[in-house]
Amino acid sequence: MKNLSAFPNEAEILRSAQNDMSRESTLAPLMDLTQIATQLLSDDVLTRLAALAALGEQDDQLFLPVDILHGLLQCLGHERKAVQRGAAGHLVRFARTQPEIVPALLGKLADPDPRVRWTAAFTLSQLDLPEPTPLPALVENLGHEESDLRWAAATAVLRLAGRHPRVITEMLRLAGSGNPVQRRMALYCLRDLGRTDPAAQAVYLASLADPDPMVRLSSLSCLGKLRLASAQAQTTLLRLLEADPDLGVRRATAVALGQLGDSTPLVTEALRKAAQADDVGLGKAARGALTVLGVG
Repeated sequence: MKNLSAFPNEAEILRSAQNDMSRESTLAPLMDLTQIATQLLSDDVLTRLAALAALGEQDDQLFLPVDILHGLLQCLGHERKAVQRGAAGHLVRFARTQPEIVPALLGKLADPDPRVRWTAAFTLSQLDLPEPTPLPALVENLGHEESDLRWAAATAVLRLAGRHPRVITEMLRLAGSGNPVQRRMALYCLRDLGRTDPAAQAVYLASLADPDPMVRLSSLSCLGKLRLASAQAQTTLLRLLEADPDLGVRRATAVALGQLGDSTPLVTEALRKAAQADDVGLGKAARGALTVLGVG
């Protein structure tokens, strides 16, 4: 996997834009763009918003000068979401004609400011890229401790997977080899992609034995929401319902058994036993599953 440090830094990326002077004819009056660039760095929120609005009036074929690109990238970390969203929208808009924007955004995924990282990932998720170039950075950020960043990266993964099959292959690999957070996020990505093929089912079933209870919960979510009933799933889920050391996993197992629609005697007997458990949450989940199965 390519390390983020391998990406060019922002200054190198943006300086490269200066080499293409053949598109200068599409520029709006220089003073107007200079003013917008200055306003994008203002401490005043309304001034920044006004600059973003003024940029919105420019032609889509405008070749953004380096200082405006720099200002938009700086806006990604602003404390106001309106500024973040506005900058992200413009970066998406102009990325179609200025390819240097994509690696600049990739570099921002490693920014020390969590707001910058989240907004950069969100922006990348909106782009239809010819290659899944954000994937290494997104895989890394699927394991990040900050929830917002993880889910923004997951959104980007889902979009990339729609055009690039190797993204799915990477999620299947990550579900069994990443850190615990990456493993569960990879499972959620596979679930939200609707993957029910044999390779995905094998990963879901294997993850039920993961040492991390959060990963086991993610796998249960995949099996339940995708309705992936099988003899192996039944055997494993009944074991988890009765003996998993984590009560949250046992509760989620009861819910998953209801979702799978398996009302065979082995399942209903196990759920009725769980419905009498001392743990209130487990009993409620088991009774709910029995109701779903029509045997409550």
